[in-house]
Amino acid sequence: MRRRLEPPKPKTVSHSVRSRMAIAKHPLHPMLVVYPIALLSLVLPADLLSLWLQQPFWAQTAYWMNAVGLAVGLLAGAIGTADMFLIRVVRRHVSAWNHFIVAVMLLAVAGLGVWLRAPDPVAAVWPWGVLQSGLMLLLVMIAGWLGGTLSFRHGIGVYGDDDNPHAHEAEDRPPAE
Repeated sequence: MRRRLEPPKPKTVSHSVRSRMAIAKHPLHPMLVVYPIALLSLVLPADLLSLWLQQPFWAQTAYWMNAVGLAVGLLAGAIGTADMFLIRVVRRHVSAWNHFIVAVMLLAVAGLGVWLRAPDPVAAVWPWGVLQSGLMLLLVMIAGWLGGTLSFRHGIGVYGDDDNPHAHEAEDRPPAE
């Protein structure tokens, strides 16, 4: 039985790179991206429900999820871009550039969806809306995978370790790999 209430420490600890865009050391980009991930990945199911049930509610829901997901995605993207360009070691990771490029593509496809659906959300569902939302779901999965790799594998944009006096020294070293 453990005598202290501390989390167990692994034998090997990877370095972490603290986010510059944070409030009280809590990184903003990982907090914000959950909203566009959720909203933009649910546009395809809403489109399919609209086709299956023949109810305009689902087409309008898909439009609003696309629009709000785009708006919050632009905010999260601006914060993530600032983090990327403010921290030197982040720019050295291929995963960071891949994540950046796929996220820009995702926001472009989300913008296309808003443009496509704005005049008539119901008429836009078949076939172009389903094609756009399917591509958008694929891009959400790829961008999320790459972003998770940056956070969980490389320790980029995470909370940071107050016990490590050398936490920011890792920012000047090349990435481990």
